[in-house]
Amino acid sequence: MILAFVLWEGVQCSNNGYSLEVSSVTVQEGLCVDIPCSFTYPASDADQNAPLYGYWFRGGSLVATNNQGRMDEIEEHDKRRFDMSASELDLGDCSFTINNAEAADSTSYYFRMEKGDKAKYTYFARKLSVNVTERKPDITISEPLRAGHEARVTCIAQWCSSSGQPTIVQKGISDDSIRKESIVETNTETEKQVDFIPTAANHQQNFTCKVIYGIEPNSVTVERTITMNIHYPPGMFHFSGQLRHPNGSIENFTNADQVVAREGDSLLVHCEADSNPAGNATWVRSQFSTAPLNLSNNKMEIFDLTLQDKGEYVCEARNQEGNCSLENEIPGDFQAPIGGR
Repeated sequence: MILAFVLWEGVQCSNNGYSLEVSSVTVQEGLCVDIPCSFTYPASDADQNAPLYGYWFRGGSLVATNNQGRMDEIEEHDKRRFDMSASELDLGDCSFTINNAEAADSTSYYFRMEKGDKAKYTYFARKLSVNVTERKPDITISEPLRAGHEARVTCIAQWCSSSGQPTIVQKGISDDSIRKESIVETNTETEKQVDFIPTAANHQQNFTCKVIYGIEPNSVTVERTITMNIHYPPGMFHFSGQLRHPNGSIENFTNADQVVAREGDSLLVHCEADSNPAGNATWVRSQFSTAPLNLSNNKMEIFDLTLQDKGEYVCEARNQEGNCSLENEIPGDFQAPIGGR
């Protein structure tokens, strides 16, 4: 079987009738991969009565062959993991399989053929490169995730006969948000699909896909984690600002209700609303005012306050997901000037 998630890079070489076509591969650790390979040799060099032998070498070590007389050269550990298509060798098929790939398998491999005393050739011109990577599941997600709108996240686990079919467990989505869970299986991978309704509270939370191969105590567990990016409209408001008095003193506040202003003061209020993406805030007055609203970067500034400035002011925040507004009385307790201010 050819494992999904395997990257191929095919190259063909030829020399005096000896040619080889093979593809370099990338495979996850602990999994398996079939590596297609084909070769030719000149019939004029070959002894038609001699058996055709093929050999695969990892570095300088023999790892697979159909020559029973040289099987003792292969380490026992490798005999269980490497296999070549001996029955198809006469058809020019030099394909071979790596089972339970290990980090040490990341190296160069080369093929050699023998048929009689003259037709002996090592295909050094094209060495096969095998790259073994860390075994991790993959996660796909239907972006952008929008609060209140159904979305799907999928855990994808690769597997093959040597690893066995895995079990997938997901963490990070509450049961009350999940609408449906389903499993999709092929000969090379298992997918767990989770349909759910994200909320603003899920923003920046982790979602983890955990894959378990085998049965305890010999099981192997691998996982991958992503951080969810949830789009949601403006919600909770945050206010802060300064009240500047004519004598130069400054009062900082974090809530508009804390403001006790007097005539002649200047007021600076900054309004922000929790949202993703970040929204823009604008200020409007609930009723007509002759005082200009100096606005920049979600800030409202009123200079030299008078009794006419007393009233309700509305901060409205908006992003691509929606809008929200909050009305505040500014100042909250307007008083006449006090001597010395």
